Amino acid sequence: MIQFVLGWRPSGGLDVGPAADALAGVVAREGFLDPARLGRWRAPDGHAGLAWVAHDPAQLGGVEYVHAEERRLALFAGRPVRWDAGGRQADGVGPLDPGAYLEPSTAWRDALDGRWAAARYDDAARELEVGADALGAYPLFTAEAHGARWFSNAPAALAALAGARELDPLALAGLLGGGWSPSGDPLWAAVRRLPRGIVLRLRAGGEDQRAELLTSEDVVALLGAGFDPAAAADTLVAGLRALADWPGRPSVVPVTGGRDSRLILAAALHGGFPFATTTGGAPGAPDVEAGRALARAAGVEHELLGQDPHGDMYTEPERAAEVVALLSAGTACLADAAGFPLGPVEGPLTLWHSGQGGEIARGYYGPVRSMGRRSPRGELVERIYAAFTGRRPGREAPLNATGARLVREHLHDWAEEQLDAGAAPADVPDLFYLERRMATWAGPSHGCVEPVKDTTSALWSRALLAHELGASTGERAHELFALRVLERLAPQLVDVPFADGRPWPAHEGRLGRRARRARALTGKAAAELARRGRARSGSRVATDSDAAAPDPFGKVHRLVRDRVLAQPHHPAWAVLDRPPVERLLGAAPAALDVMSRYYVWRLASVFLVDEYAAAAIDPDRPGAPPRAAVGNH
Repeated sequence: MIQFVLGWRPSGGLDVGPAADALAGVVAREGFLDPARLGRWRAPDGHAGLAWVAHDPAQLGGVEYVHAEERRLALFAGRPVRWDAGGRQADGVGPLDPGAYLEPSTAWRDALDGRWAAARYDDAARELEVGADALGAYPLFTAEAHGARWFSNAPAALAALAGARELDPLALAGLLGGGWSPSGDPLWAAVRRLPRGIVLRLRAGGEDQRAELLTSEDVVALLGAGFDPAAAADTLVAGLRALADWPGRPSVVPVTGGRDSRLILAAALHGGFPFATTTGGAPGAPDVEAGRALARAAGVEHELLGQDPHGDMYTEPERAAEVVALLSAGTACLADAAGFPLGPVEGPLTLWHSGQGGEIARGYYGPVRSMGRRSPRGELVERIYAAFTGRRPGREAPLNATGARLVREHLHDWAEEQLDAGAAPADVPDLFYLERRMATWAGPSHGCVEPVKDTTSALWSRALLAHELGASTGERAHELFALRVLERLAPQLVDVPFADGRPWPAHEGRLGRRARRARALTGKAAAELARRGRARSGSRVATDSDAAAPDPFGKVHRLVRDRVLAQPHHPAWAVLDRPPVERLLGAAPAALDVMSRYYVWRLASVFLVDEYAAAAIDPDRPGAPPRAAVGNH
């Protein structure tokens, strides 16, 4: 892992000292990298400068992230791979040489895939280029400070450099209501995220240029264009093989009871590289049993994921909130922090080959009924809002009218952009998963584990996207991409039961689907009755007597309750609805369903971080559309 702050001042005279100080302070508080390894570089006339800290190359198979000469600089971050001209084979080793990025970005940017960011400076041309991957897997941020423009993968360092004091109300409402910032911007208003797939070219004395690696129109054109299971299987294997080809670093394939990790396991069986499999959870848990069954069917060893010796979100919630804030600046949250590290590891860093991204091809957010081509209002925006916030009858996100308006406004504008790019309304939820859930939720979450491992996502690939979106809306709803690719790569894994007990949708008839939905509704009703029963039989107010309960969430719930209620003037109240928050925190922990617990973790992500409490906020920013334009409230 590298954390860097890269500065640009077209008039020259850049001072990299403040950036180095800001980065060193953040790195020291994070506790993963050694601040003594801080490096600095400055162009002769001060047009560009860099401060960076990285792991010891001994943990990275000897790889260095930065190539610095007197008048030239290049760097990369993450795990890039490079496809050949025909798109059939990918190179995993060449992109690990930072010198490969010294050439103008036109020589390499379109061939790169994976989770990456890169930058180069050439003093002869007085030219800086900086950008990140086409799908938004690697977040890059920017801010202005000390008369210069800065770019970084460490948003908290940019916030410190810019002296940030004000929170972004949309990012805050998104984090508290939905679990992440829907725009991808950090909580600090002074720091903005660069759009996905953007490569900037900045020249002293010239106009800034911006190249877009994958436009919205490009993505929309892939929808329903058809997919080839054989070609998709070959691309998946080639991509995963390249991602694993980082000499000196071990590969791990985490397997769960879902659809996508078994696709990665199937590809790994054809990849020709050594790997281990693991599953997180307690013995006997559905995910663990499904993971073991998959490993047996694949003929590979399997082990349980060990505990982090530094603690976790349950044992050290305040430290977890601090680390997530430092690594993501509010673009990730504690509700997703299972597995987030709180301290460094020794030895080579792992390559963690996840199945994230497979959801792009399987209608994750469900179907949308027919509606007018030019009417994203109503059902479409409300469906996305409900999916984002976890709303259902009897449960609303704890946002006040201002917070809900800000989120709906953003979703409305985003949906309009997709329709303007040519998307059909029925495809917009799948685009939301790709453009918002993956790029602005999964990307920052992967960044929170980067201090101890590089997460790869062979299914979240520019090379594979045409196959994943090429299925029709109905085929995506029936998960045909995953099924057909798995049948080709590892048919022995097809019939291994899923942890949720559901069959493949394509193997289930209409009556079966109706029966399953009826059982699911019955199960939800029974669970809700049981929850209400626990709420009636237990105290409505959480007390210290809950400490005897085996559920570790009880301790966290009490801490968050006390901290939230002790801060009646916290800036987060600008977007929160106080009565629902008080009911949420006053309920017995056992009475809270999974989503309600997520709401508590989201509150913890904000109220347990001291810097946010001292910030200012202005929720009444101009330009909001009228209520009629953003759906029902």
